[in-house]
Amino acid sequence: MSVIEKLAVISDTVTKLMNFALTDETVKPDFDEYLTTLSAKNADSAKIQSLLIPYIFERRLTSDKKTIIELYEEKNPDIIKEEKEILQSLSKSFSSIFEVRRVLSNGFELFNLVNEKMYRILSLVKMNNFRGITPGQYTLCRIFPMRDEYYLLEVSNVISSINKEEVYKYAIAKIIERPEDAYEGNPKKLEQVETVVKDFAKKFEECFNCDEIITTNVYADNLINIFNTYCDEGIKPSKDEIEANIKQVETNRYYTVEDFKNNYSNFMEKSLEGFSSHSGVYDIAIIYDKELGLFVLPFYQTLCKIYEVEDYKTIQGYKDCIKSFLENDKINANIIKRIANKYPCFMERTNEILGTSYTFDELLNYYKPDSLEKKIYSSASVLYTSKIFEQMMNAVSTKEEQVQKHKEGIDYTNVGRNDKCPCGSGKKYKNCCMPRE
Repeated sequence: MSVIEKLAVISDTVTKLMNFALTDETVKPDFDEYLTTLSAKNADSAKIQSLLIPYIFERRLTSDKKTIIELYEEKNPDIIKEEKEILQSLSKSFSSIFEVRRVLSNGFELFNLVNEKMYRILSLVKMNNFRGITPGQYTLCRIFPMRDEYYLLEVSNVISSINKEEVYKYAIAKIIERPEDAYEGNPKKLEQVETVVKDFAKKFEECFNCDEIITTNVYADNLINIFNTYCDEGIKPSKDEIEANIKQVETNRYYTVEDFKNNYSNFMEKSLEGFSSHSGVYDIAIIYDKELGLFVLPFYQTLCKIYEVEDYKTIQGYKDCIKSFLENDKINANIIKRIANKYPCFMERTNEILGTSYTFDELLNYYKPDSLEKKIYSSASVLYTSKIFEQMMNAVSTKEEQVQKHKEGIDYTNVGRNDKCPCGSGKKYKNCCMPRE
């Protein structure tokens, strides 16, 4: 099969998948509901198509959580060998934020900011369709591997090089949302993550003499900072310092914390504010899983209480609490296993509350299929290895230092950008204490 023929078969297969999603009796109603939740039910065809691509490759349907591609293959058992191979390749597609390094005659050289790997990408369409994309810009796009090559499936956004800070925020948010994206496809990055998880497991035990701490959101940030300081500087906290930050909530209850509703544009600011800035007081567990890393879990103690006390119905929001832990993709199967191992009544009570009849394996297969199929390290542990995250935090620290200098009573009135900074550093004002947006 020639290159042109191969590209034609790939494009034809993608078109068939899209038509399937728009017409199949199982998929179409779900896609219509998906559009409704995004307020895009009456959007134009171009907008609907842009939403259809991520829907096809990220959505799972039916009771056994099958992908759109799996459903397509079930209903089209006679597809040709080449198409089946393409479908298997498409199932491995992923979306990320890339820096454009080179524009080629048949594609691009792109650097993935999330997993820190360079990709040579072949385009399925003529390159004049991407006339506005130039080196130095950033693209949000979806690619897929096939026979040791990568193909461009879609470009959903192009971002100017002057918006680097926003791009970095987006990359970090992608890591938090799907930490596995930061190391999949990059063996060196995976090795770094594995080393960090192993080393920090020992340090967590040395720092706190346990692998699980229960406190409240008011004190959680302090404990996390204590651990970070121990990792960075080797300064071990005293027993009194740790105990001063371990507090219990007056009443265990579950409720919606509005502060968790962050988006890509504000998550860094919200994250830096910390848990202590949230309205209300709730319990938080700081857990170190030796296999997967550091987890910070709001309402973990409340969840445990549901299985500890005889009358669990006295706990406000008990059903929603269980559902939140099961339905949240960021909470790994290992956390559910930890709780189940603590409480012999776990499955009986869970089925009673949810009105189900799962076995434990069935429960995990339904709610946590991804973390059963592959090892997903905690986002906190993965961020420790991210160069983008390190650069962003350094930039934040620099801004904080500048703000602090301005608070020390130095007179910055009428100081020009290129004047020597009044703080005495010898640098120009613009390169030192001048506030940056």
